[in-house]
Amino acid sequence: MKLRTLTKVFTFLVGACIALLGVVWVFVAASGAVKTDPVAGYVAGAGFLLVAAPLLAFPFSTRAAKSLLVLAMFVLAFGMLWLAFQPSSPANHPALVQVAAIAFAVMLVARVVLVLRRKRSALGT
Repeated sequence: MKLRTLTKVFTFLVGACIALLGVVWVFVAASGAVKTDPVAGYVAGAGFLLVAAPLLAFPFSTRAAKSLLVLAMFVLAFGMLWLAFQPSSPANHPALVQVAAIAFAVMLVARVVLVLRRKRSALGT
């Protein structure tokens, strides 16, 4: 087997395992087994499914996998910003956590803008 085929098979298997873990988290939260906050169980399950999506799409389409990965990164950045600046949180968030969340979001947006700009300039428009 070629290395590329092995990579695709391996990423699909890892994605399937992560997706299975996400589905289990969602079912655990739906069953009521999460005592503290069932919303946290749903968020954890959705997070695992969001991370698994690019891995499952990679063997079939690298373009779709890249788009799903960018979407997952934007959702992660939004979640980090929401958690870092959540006013109803009982504990104060350190300034370092807030700076890290802002830096991650800014670097992600800058990276996506630079890639889109480079693609547009390569097309000659």
